[in-house]
Amino acid sequence: MSRLYLRIYIALLAVLAVFALLSLAAFHFHAEWQRAQEQAAWAELAGAWAEPLLEPLLEAEAPPLQRLAWVAVSLLGLLALVGVAAYPVARSLTARLEALRAGVQAFGDGDLERRVPSRGRDEVAALARSFNAAADRIETLVRAQQRLLANASHELRSPLARLQLALELHTASTDAAARARHLAEARRNIAELDALVEEILLAARLDAAPTLQRASVHLYALASDEGARVGANVTGEPLTVLGDERLLRRALRNLLDNACRYAPGLAPEVRVQADGDHVALWVCDRGPGVPPDWRERIFEPFSRLPGHAEDAGGVGLGLTLVRQIASVHGGTAHCIERAGGGACFVLRLPRA
Repeated sequence: MSRLYLRIYIALLAVLAVFALLSLAAFHFHAEWQRAQEQAAWAELAGAWAEPLLEPLLEAEAPPLQRLAWVAVSLLGLLALVGVAAYPVARSLTARLEALRAGVQAFGDGDLERRVPSRGRDEVAALARSFNAAADRIETLVRAQQRLLANASHELRSPLARLQLALELHTASTDAAARARHLAEARRNIAELDALVEEILLAARLDAAPTLQRASVHLYALASDEGARVGANVTGEPLTVLGDERLLRRALRNLLDNACRYAPGLAPEVRVQADGDHVALWVCDRGPGVPPDWRERIFEPFSRLPGHAEDAGGVGLGLTLVRQIASVHGGTAHCIERAGGGACFVLRLPRA
């Protein structure tokens, strides 16, 4: 960065020096021209016989070399003054660029918490703010991926261990009924592993900001279709949103499966209604509800309600995917308490 600083400083001094030389040449030309004009005017007034007498007078009034020397000294003084004043400016600029370069280098080396100063309102400050915003986003994504990987490795152990035990019991057993039971258990664990891997891959794709296949989606028709699968009561308005139908269907299915899981035997209620320039999709159940301090935590990967979540099943990524799908569509997802018991999950999406 010191070489950049020297180049900027030398370029500035070179420009000033060229300006000084051009100013001297222009002044010298103007002085000679003015002297010739004055001499011609006096000669015209006094006649040609007076030219020898006027020559010493003109030289005494305007000696060009002396005036040229004074102008040269003044320009050199100005050049020195501007050079001294420009030194801290150029140094400050290169120092900020050096700090930006060091911050980018440190971030690239793995220091995800590294940020750079963004004081001021010039282009360097704007570049620093852009870097900090990008670094925040990258750090969030990397941390989320790290947590997802750590939690996934933990969640994979349980079905793998159960699968191994079921296969060992199946191999060791001689009773046909027991062997069939152990084989069915192994198949259930394989299905759980398949669902877990599928949701992990989908969560990773959504984190990578995928390109959506946007089209007009009739949300009420979609809710009616998915609601019929689980016997839900669907009400609302025939509203449409612009989005990826496959992902929106997945989000609604996750919410319905979650409602059926926590309130078995009770039909979920689905409502589609306008909410300003958004469409609100409500999925409500009569389950045990969600405590206030858990209404945000349940959207985190592999976060389950304590006490009964393990018995309810699921892989712990359903609500995470719901929020991710809402986010990539420019919407939101949150949980609120339902009057009379239970919980409501609200998916808000921009209207088409």
